[in-house]
Amino acid sequence: MSRSAPRNGRAAGRDRGSWVTLLVVVVLLIVAVLVSRPHRGDGADGPDGASSSGRALVVGDSVVALAARTAGVAGPVRLIGYPGLTPDVFGGTSSSLLAQDLAAAGRPRTVVLNWNGNNPRQLLGTALVADYRAELTGQIRWYLGHGVTRVVLAAAVPSLLNDSDRQVDWTSPDSARPGEMLGSSRLNAMYRQLAGTFGDSAVRYSERAARAIHPSMTFNTTLDGHPCIIDFVHPTPYCAARYARALADLAHHPDRT
Repeated sequence: MSRSAPRNGRAAGRDRGSWVTLLVVVVLLIVAVLVSRPHRGDGADGPDGASSSGRALVVGDSVVALAARTAGVAGPVRLIGYPGLTPDVFGGTSSSLLAQDLAAAGRPRTVVLNWNGNNPRQLLGTALVADYRAELTGQIRWYLGHGVTRVVLAAAVPSLLNDSDRQVDWTSPDSARPGEMLGSSRLNAMYRQLAGTFGDSAVRYSERAARAIHPSMTFNTTLDGHPCIIDFVHPTPYCAARYARALADLAHHPDRT
């Protein structure tokens, strides 16, 4: 898909912003109703009975929440998604949700973090990326201090507005609109850099799960002849199941390329 050229400069930009904002808000509300649960994220487990070394936790937003509701997650992996929210749902590690999620997963040694660019506070893109970085830095340190030995920063999945072919300017006012930073390469560049700042193998960045449904990191609406995306970023049941399996595999084998 490609976006059409502006019709009348600023007026066209406002028109585009209006329909994109309306679409994003409506879809996020629908997804939140479908996947959210009171006071905590939506979660799915693999089989019980595994040791903590075999368990893993995946935490993220509505894309993870939708993946959590599909069947076929292999192994003792807990997927927990917070629709429409950002890493600051954990309040700079002050929220009890952080410890609750880790406990719900059986205190695993591997955690995958998958945040795709929600922006409920409508921050400018540059500020949003900085906010994500600050929150995730604190969370990684918390996890590593509470028995976790591996943290994987999973790439934000491509969206209608951001993929390998096109990007919203993260310095522009447009970037503050709902949905405009979903799948941004600026987020993924930050994730890669953040993983590197820890200077060892405990933290890494991976695009493997994202490429399971967008093989070239280009936004596509179909995969293997099946509809893949519901709207501008959220996967259909077919691709949500595929994504869930990819997240589980990433959690079980974080060093695979």
